Amino acid sequence: GGTAEQLRWVDIPPSFVFHGFNAHREGDDVVARVHQLPEAFGPMGDDVPPRLTEWRIGTGGDQLTFASQQLYDRSIDLPSLDRRFAGRANDHGWFVTTVGSDEPYGFELAGICHLDLATQTEDRWDPGPDVRGGEPYFVPLDGDAAEGEGWVMTFLWDRTTDRSSLGVFDAQDIAAGPVAEVQLPV
Repeated sequence: GGTAEQLRWVDIPPSFVFHGFNAHREGDDVVARVHQLPEAFGPMGDDVPPRLTEWRIGTGGDQLTFASQQLYDRSIDLPSLDRRFAGRANDHGWFVTTVGSDEPYGFELAGICHLDLATQTEDRWDPGPDVRGGEPYFVPLDGDAAEGEGWVMTFLWDRTTDRSSLGVFDAQDIAAGPVAEVQLPV
């Protein structure tokens, strides 16, 4: 904490962020990972794909500095992380994938993607056109588990039956699909 007089501002290029992934300090830098869009609700329309982007704000000098780097080039959003690492450096994230408005049913949430930012690898579950996943939620295996060891849960909707279920995924093997599904009442 500090006083209002100690507050400093940094200019960044205009953009829009709906969802933040995580933020932490790294030396004199504040590192924020966000889902950045070039605009929202403007001339580009409502289907502007977000990109996972890292913002670095250098606080070490008299003037703040800003740097931006896109971390992933596909449309993913609604991030989830191992909450034991909230506000600390983390490597793993789980995100919902999307399909664009040019698809048969228009813009929709689709599958689940696991990113390991340390190894720059992805693990994706694509359910096909008839099942849709929702916002993922990570649950650690136990209190002593390493970051990323655990389960990812999300609601699934099957358009062919108009039924929903709770899908449970192995957080380190998302591409294998749900290891369990709990059918929800109508």
